[in-house]
Amino acid sequence: MKIKTAFTLAEVLVTLMIIGVIAAMTIPGLRKNADMQEYVAGCKKAYSTISGAMRAAEMQHGDFKRWAFKDGDNASIQKAFDYIAKEQMSLLRQCGIDKDGCWKQTRNLGSGNFAYTSKTYGLGINTISFTTADGMNWNIDGLTGTVHGVDTGTTIGFFVDINGDKKPNMLGYDVFTFIYDPERGIVPAGSDNQSKECSSAGNGVDCAAKVIKEGKITY
Repeated sequence: MKIKTAFTLAEVLVTLMIIGVIAAMTIPGLRKNADMQEYVAGCKKAYSTISGAMRAAEMQHGDFKRWAFKDGDNASIQKAFDYIAKEQMSLLRQCGIDKDGCWKQTRNLGSGNFAYTSKTYGLGINTISFTTADGMNWNIDGLTGTVHGVDTGTTIGFFVDINGDKKPNMLGYDVFTFIYDPERGIVPAGSDNQSKECSSAGNGVDCAAKVIKEGKITY
């Protein structure tokens, strides 16, 4: 006479409940880690893309110093867009100067909206926005002085949202900044101040240097 044993319904339900609890605790962490790695990869790709485009633009049109670029000048911004983006990058959308459609409201790493982000267009006045074929949103802006952790003179800066219109649209996560230095070429924001604003208490505008150097997002 053989006695067959099996799990009771109660035991099965308890086991499923335990598995569910473990999954609820681990899956969000795994998903967040995957997102962080995707943001890091996007930041590095954007850095490579804009560096290559800037080098190609200078080879074709001469050194940036010869472009007679002026901060706050729409003609200068348009010229930079034509030389760097239109001629050297594969574009999906062109939204023009101070136009809506290629940039979403950007949030600070700490809290609140980035002060220079307009609710209706790009990143302030005298800027130009566009989207590349890989889905990244870009914004070109004129800069003067020590800006976003980079010490340089009058130059241009590039904001990029690596996953386009998708959230979180947050500095330091999917939004990064790169700045052109006439002596060094394109440099990631935060290069000259060790990304001191790249923390949960800062706005995150100069996180690019930290992310590229460390290859991870830990803040």
